[in-house]
Amino acid sequence: MHRRNVVLLTGLCAGAVTAMLIAAAALRPPAPVAASGLRLGTAPPVTTSVATTATTASSVPPTSAAPKPNPSRDEPGLPSGAELAALVPGKLSVLVHDRKNDEDVVSYRPDATYTSASLVKLLIAFEALRQGADPAVVMEMLSPSDDNVASQLWAKLGGPAIVSGWAARIGMKSTRPPDDPGHWGSTIVTAADMARLYEYLMEQAPVSTREVVLRALNGATEHGADGFDQFFGIPGAVTAVDWAVKQGWSCCDPGRNLHTSGLVGVQRYIVVVLSAQSANTGWQSASDRVTAVVKALSGPLGWAK
Repeated sequence: MHRRNVVLLTGLCAGAVTAMLIAAAALRPPAPVAASGLRLGTAPPVTTSVATTATTASSVPPTSAAPKPNPSRDEPGLPSGAELAALVPGKLSVLVHDRKNDEDVVSYRPDATYTSASLVKLLIAFEALRQGADPAVVMEMLSPSDDNVASQLWAKLGGPAIVSGWAARIGMKSTRPPDDPGHWGSTIVTAADMARLYEYLMEQAPVSTREVVLRALNGATEHGADGFDQFFGIPGAVTAVDWAVKQGWSCCDPGRNLHTSGLVGVQRYIVVVLSAQSANTGWQSASDRVTAVVKALSGPLGWAK
């Protein structure tokens, strides 16, 4: 379960406060609010230099810029790609991007392709909000990862065109629609492209879109609409800081696909872990392996006690 911080505001008694205490009190930051959809005790979304007026998704210029890697960074204690791969038999990709320093601190097979499972719901959400859908419907699709809502919006809003259109806008180079137009979960994605999606969300998306999506991801439910325990990966490993996540799971496409993605630490880090494991692997074992990958990162990056 994720951490909740409680901020206590202490009143100052009128007659007993010295000038020094008044000056010190003036330096205290204001109490956190929950209006942005973040948990109480966490900071609001990172302020960017991009204009946040009534921009529509159709006006966002295409971009091919990916988060900038910095291979020279040597984070003490971070596991190597080989060490991470040993935790997940099968196929694994990991990308951790530090938005504050604009660099990748972990990058292991970021361009390997996977079927998206529910990660594509983020693109469906962008299109739904662009076309004026009820934010409550979008949040219902994202927080408990409701497949029925996703299928309805997919059919209504253009199906595969949602993926191709948004991939072009955001610069998701390897992302492509599913071969079966009706099977949105078979959309093809990469860790690098998912990082680009989160960069778009935080840097270029209209403020209204950002607020709805972040509120939904911050409020991800412990169990999905289908009953699946979606507190694996980031929610299962990150304990010392806040998170906002979109999870993905699917069977037999062709194996068990389990993905965890989102923002960690007051949205400083973009974290994407994609995995494709054998169809013979139990769901609990497959989930535990993805959680183990994030735990291996949590200590060195200060996400766990």
